[in-house]
Amino acid sequence: MLAACLPLLLASCCGSVPSTITQAPVIKPKSASQAALHVIGVYQGQLPENADKRPWWAQCQAAQEAAGKGEPMTPQACQSFFNAGRDQRTIRVNVSDDSTPIILGLMSYEAVTWEIKAAPGVVIEKVILAGYHQQRIQGVGDAQVDVYSYDNSPCDRCVQKGRYFYAYERVPVEMEVAAGVRATSFQGNYTGGTYQIFKGMQ
Repeated sequence: MLAACLPLLLASCCGSVPSTITQAPVIKPKSASQAALHVIGVYQGQLPENADKRPWWAQCQAAQEAAGKGEPMTPQACQSFFNAGRDQRTIRVNVSDDSTPIILGLMSYEAVTWEIKAAPGVVIEKVILAGYHQQRIQGVGDAQVDVYSYDNSPCDRCVQKGRYFYAYERVPVEMEVAAGVRATSFQGNYTGGTYQIFKGMQ
C-alpha cells in the first residue's frame, strides 16, 4: 500500500511549482548598425565671397609693396596671411534625411568650420570629425563628436579619440572602423562648399 502511494506523495511534495517571480525583459542597447553613415571629405573648405582669394604668398608680397619695403617680408610676417586663410574656410552640410539616425563622417586636411543645418526630425546620433589641422563644428546639438585630428580640435562635445586621418577621394577604412558601420554615402572634393544629405541617397 505504501509502495503504491509513494509516487503520489512524491508528486505532491516535490513537484514543480509555478514561479510567481517574473524577470525583467532584456533591453538590448541601441546598435550602431541602425544608423546611416554619411561621409564627406575635402582637402580644404571654401573662403567667404568677400575674402582675398589670392595665394597667401601673393597677399604677403602685395602687403610688402603697399608698405614700400624693399626687402622681402620675414616668414613670420607672412605666416599671418597663411593662417588667416585657414581660419575663414567653412563647409556647409544640410541634412534632411529623417528616416534613420545619422552618423556624420566629416574630413578635411586644412582647418575648417563645419556648419551643420539639420531639418526638423533629423537625429544626428554621432559625428566623426577627422583631419590634420584643427576642425571646428556647429549645429550638431547634443551629439558626441569623436575627433581624429593631428591638431587639437576642441568643442563642448568633442572627444579626442586617436590618430588623424582624412581623404577626399574615397572613404578610408579608419572612418568605417570609427563609426562601426559601412558608409551609406560618400561625397568628396578638393575644395568643399555646400553638401546635401537626403533620404535615399547612396
